[in-house]
Amino acid sequence: MLTCAECKFTTANLTLSEEQLRELYTADYFTGNEYRDYVADRAVIEKQFRRRLKRLLRFVPDASAQSLFEIGCAHGFFLEVARSAFRSLAGIDLSEQAVAYARQNLGLEARSADFLRHQFAVAPDVICLWDTIEHLARPDLYLRKIADSLPRGGVLALTTGDLDSWLARARGSKWRQIHPPTHLHYFSRKTLSKLLLRNGFEIECTKSEGMYRRVESMAYIVLCLKDNRRQLYSWLRRTRLLDWDLYLNLGDILFVVARKA
Repeated sequence: MLTCAECKFTTANLTLSEEQLRELYTADYFTGNEYRDYVADRAVIEKQFRRRLKRLLRFVPDASAQSLFEIGCAHGFFLEVARSAFRSLAGIDLSEQAVAYARQNLGLEARSADFLRHQFAVAPDVICLWDTIEHLARPDLYLRKIADSLPRGGVLALTTGDLDSWLARARGSKWRQIHPPTHLHYFSRKTLSKLLLRNGFEIECTKSEGMYRRVESMAYIVLCLKDNRRQLYSWLRRTRLLDWDLYLNLGDILFVVARKA
């Protein structure tokens, strides 16, 4: 890990090509490597996205007349939730399998491509990056392109981990958000604000964000991916003790809305 001595921005000491990034986000990423089963958890993921959409719409009061574009749309669950709120919407993601699901199962306009090479026929009014900016090889170039793409007054909304939160500081290198090579960059309120301001955005909201999680999925991450205790996980599944949802706000996820000046 590398940390800037001046601003404390922290990044993984890795340089990944687009091909290497694509190899990270295959079907296995969503079914075992990072998530227990992303599609199986659709109900709780959409529950979370409905809460996030409600928060976003406070800053987009005329959403029904505006267009939305999501970077890192994965299987399209946020786009599906937001479909009725916006005039039009579309998304992009490196994962070919996830985008195929969004197109074939949900009928969404989504494509698998690198956003840095994407060309808009018509610029969107709102761009979202939910839990995405930390995955990008060059978040600075993404924000520059987003700023160039949005019209004046356009909205950028994103979520990411907060490296300066009490939990991140208490956990240190064991903080749950630190897991390269999928998470490459670690922002704080200060460093993210600095990057947004540098790219011509005015920050309208910076708050912590809670998450709905399937308890079964949480147990899978802890017992299977981290502790290799698959037998205990299997036993707990059979008892149905894991068959419920949980909302947690540990104060270590940032929700940010910024507007192009």
